[in-house]
Amino acid sequence: MRAVNRAYLHFLLPAFERNSHRGLASRFSHYESLERLPLAENRRRQFESLRRLLTYAYENSPFYRRRFDEAGVKPSGISSPADMERLPILTRADMATHLDEMRSRRYQPSELRRAATGGTTDTPVPILRSPSSVHEKSAVQWRFNAWAGYWPGDKVFHLWGARQDYSENPGWRWRLYESGLMRRTWAPTSLLNSEVLESYRLALNRLRPRIIYAYPTPLALFCEYLRECRLTFHRPVSAICTAEPLFPNQRKVIEEALGCRVFEHYGSREFGMIAGECESHRGMHVNPAAAYVEYVPVEGAEKQGLCEMLVTDLLNDGMPLIRYRVNDCAVVDSGECPCGRGYPLIRQIMGRTGDVFRLPNGDRVPGVSLTNRVLQTCPGLAKVQIIQESLEQFRVRYVPGASVSSADLDLLQSNLRRFLPGCGQFTLEQVAEIPRERSGKTRFCISNLKDEEPARAAQTLGAPCSRSSSAECSRTSDRR
Repeated sequence: MRAVNRAYLHFLLPAFERNSHRGLASRFSHYESLERLPLAENRRRQFESLRRLLTYAYENSPFYRRRFDEAGVKPSGISSPADMERLPILTRADMATHLDEMRSRRYQPSELRRAATGGTTDTPVPILRSPSSVHEKSAVQWRFNAWAGYWPGDKVFHLWGARQDYSENPGWRWRLYESGLMRRTWAPTSLLNSEVLESYRLALNRLRPRIIYAYPTPLALFCEYLRECRLTFHRPVSAICTAEPLFPNQRKVIEEALGCRVFEHYGSREFGMIAGECESHRGMHVNPAAAYVEYVPVEGAEKQGLCEMLVTDLLNDGMPLIRYRVNDCAVVDSGECPCGRGYPLIRQIMGRTGDVFRLPNGDRVPGVSLTNRVLQTCPGLAKVQIIQESLEQFRVRYVPGASVSSADLDLLQSNLRRFLPGCGQFTLEQVAEIPRERSGKTRFCISNLKDEEPARAAQTLGAPCSRSSSAECSRTSDRR
């Protein structure tokens, strides 16, 4: 760790981002020490933390007291992992209906940090976090970052789709803080074409970041552009992919184009970062101090060993989440990792995915970038799935929520037309459920276009920019 990283770890981040990084250095060291413990010891500590949480939830949350009593279970009766199956599974619908009852009575509502669940097909619902859990989760993520060579204070280029994490129209103060002090640059991914990607190549060269932190689909498309445009670009030390599954072909494209190793992280808006890939690249390690993960076999799955994940948050006592269905599946690895860390392994996450939509003018829109712009603005809809049937025709399947109205459907269509410009027809189809596929994936955005179906515009995403036209290609679209 360089001197600049130590300064950010010990002083700058705790001072300027106190709400999320208070006490970062000591917490960072604590989780680093846990990595050196044997797996059996970490599992023992994890189960002790789980039992403490169950007792705490029973004593302080009316929702969990009622749930435990209805199931005929006392926290003291949970003495082995198998006993957890006696407790009901927590769903997003439970959280939406019983938010205040789930809150710990040791906190006033004003003391808790309000956030929202993530996801793709599902409409987000509020969650509440204790301040200390936010600090702990930041330290957990920084330990995973460090495995990939990303330390506090390093320059990082975010190729990002979640608009709540950055300002879409930043003022000079925001830009000075983010780029100057925090050394972070944000590149939105809601629209990708040659002009946008060329502007990102130029930004990459100006910033010269140590790390690229990105959604895998937009990063793979960016790397294809970098490879095909044949212009010089800065190569980072590492690329970290998160927010959607990283597929082997994407990893290959990214590593070959950037000339660096790729690290996958798995987390959620509900829990923060849960698992991360180490330098051995055998899979992702779950931090057992942060989360207790159960794996329920999926019957009829096409992939052997596929399990649904149920996650219990061991850090947030403001609103306990116990046996929460995250709607993701995984294949577990019971072996030991060559890195020697005493953390359990996940071989592969089979989560929610989205195809890339093609517009009539040749632009592309990664489906994952629509989750925050389309779904979160329509609270009356429980789930949404967008299917592209042709360049101009889309079918939108939706599950209505309890409070759905015609205004929600009008807003949904308005948002789709805004972020998928030039596409004329959006057919709405009400369904009872949007099921997971046999592969274990839940697909939010599906493109049924054939590979050979051309866009009408001559300029396509991968069209190389000549050196003589680089100035023209640096213009960006305001639809990002």
